[in-house]
Amino acid sequence: MTSPAEPIDFSSGSPSANYKMSLYSTPWTNQTVARNAVRFERRLEFAQEGQRFFDLVRWGIADTYLNAYQKTEQTRGVGSVQNGAMFIKGKNEYFPIPEQEIILDPQLKQNPGY
Repeated sequence: MTSPAEPIDFSSGSPSANYKMSLYSTPWTNQTVARNAVRFERRLEFAQEGQRFFDLVRWGIADTYLNAYQKTEQTRGVGSVQNGAMFIKGKNEYFPIPEQEIILDPQLKQNPGY
């Protein structure tokens, strides 16, 4: 069985993943294995539903995954429009609060980095 974290790569144009879905038949060996399995299942379950970014932010791994993705896409020529773009931890997890909202409610504090 192929590990969920290591999909088969068919550079020839065939599907890039060959996932075998089944019930877990052995107990979890450690916390890391369990966490990776849950993350992988959420990735498949909620694909194309717009939740992936928020999962990555909540787990504290958005910078690692998004910057690696950007780097990979640039090598393929796809990310050339976004040359130099990167996710900055501590800033890009949240959007800036609009200035008008801060004017209307002075108790609001701008998110860091904006």
